[in-house]
Amino acid sequence: MLQRIIEAVRREEGVHDWLARHIRKTSTQYYTIGSRAESRRSVQSEKVLVTVMNDHAASAGGQEQMRGQAQATILPADLADETSLQHKLNQAVFMAHLADNSPYGLPAPAEYPTVELADLTIQSRAKQVAEGLVQQLLAALEHEKDVRLSSAEAFVEETQIELQNSRGCHGEQTQTSLLLDWVLLAASSNDEMESHLAVERRRVSDVDVAGMVRRHAQYARDALLATAPRTGVFPVVVSDEALEELLMAEGHSPLIYRSSAQLKYQRMTPWEVGATIFTTSPSGDQFTLYSHALLPFGMRSAAFDAEGLATHRLPIVEKGLLSRFWAEQRYAEYLQVPATGTFGNMEIAAGTHPFSALLDDDATLYHIVAFSAMSPDPFTGDFVGEIRLGYELTAGRARPIRGGSISGNLFDVLARAQLSQETTFLGDYVGPRAMRFADVTVAGA
Repeated sequence: MLQRIIEAVRREEGVHDWLARHIRKTSTQYYTIGSRAESRRSVQSEKVLVTVMNDHAASAGGQEQMRGQAQATILPADLADETSLQHKLNQAVFMAHLADNSPYGLPAPAEYPTVELADLTIQSRAKQVAEGLVQQLLAALEHEKDVRLSSAEAFVEETQIELQNSRGCHGEQTQTSLLLDWVLLAASSNDEMESHLAVERRRVSDVDVAGMVRRHAQYARDALLATAPRTGVFPVVVSDEALEELLMAEGHSPLIYRSSAQLKYQRMTPWEVGATIFTTSPSGDQFTLYSHALLPFGMRSAAFDAEGLATHRLPIVEKGLLSRFWAEQRYAEYLQVPATGTFGNMEIAAGTHPFSALLDDDATLYHIVAFSAMSPDPFTGDFVGEIRLGYELTAGRARPIRGGSISGNLFDVLARAQLSQETTFLGDYVGPRAMRFADVTVAGA
């Protein structure tokens, strides 16, 4: 399939460079309602993502040569009808001709690193893995009082990717993944509360189902007793999945955006190499950040990125100072900096404080373990997080809280943050299990 499409791309008039990614995926899916199996299914899919580059004179009528690009998705059915394939490629070239960008190239051939991406257990026993994860959930819940499983979904996938481009790049990699999405219900005599968690990993052994059930069953029971937090400015500790949500922001992380060569070229980030990333004088633990695309079984790990650039473990921020911008091929050429590939997994160096010490305070502090919503502004770093569950801690006494929100600026709070010694791996994040932020605004009752 891939070679037939490449041959058609080479024949297509107006294609001056091209990139093709052949993606084949096998997905095993298992759904339950409570303890009852709802459905099982296996799905196979195949597609080729073709990116074409077209060089043309500037639309404004100048003499400058410009370059545009566009993408077409080619399915197996398109190969049965040559007119369909031809039409999609024609449309892609037409769209590329409409875009005026300064010229840039594609990655040249490179030696790709060896990265652990595929779990042999998933590859050999996908169906048993999917059903086994749900059975582990049910078994763990037998030991939890007043908590039951509302629903669960397990998706287990194997993906094969082959990449080629017009400069001679050629790479192949196979990766696995699993998604376990479940909802627990805790009930009292007059109320009911849920706890939801979606866990995505590449390897079965990285999913501690029993441990997650213990923690989230307790969260669900505590939510039945929770009341609104007080309004004011307090120290706030954010931990585990809630911390990942604050820092990663579902792929729209302020830390990732501001360290992007694209945003630097577009003058949308104030950061400078060698300068502090903070807007206030740092007084907390030293902050060091890596883009780690070689992390074994990391969700953002790969041997090569979507353009064909070899991946790395790159220091982005070292002790609060910007070390470099991560750069895709196009913006690396524009800024004349090394091309590093897209941002990998987020790795943050551990701090100096035991987790228990972050929660130790005679005054009131809040510990947030789950957000209902968290969407930091990727450009400014301003955030407002709605609290799904947390704890008000005063002199060692804990009161569950939910509702209300915390707000602040990510770069301000990181400048004074205390980071835990204990680290955690959460798929696309490896770093401190918790961070304590001083003087965060809490809005509650």
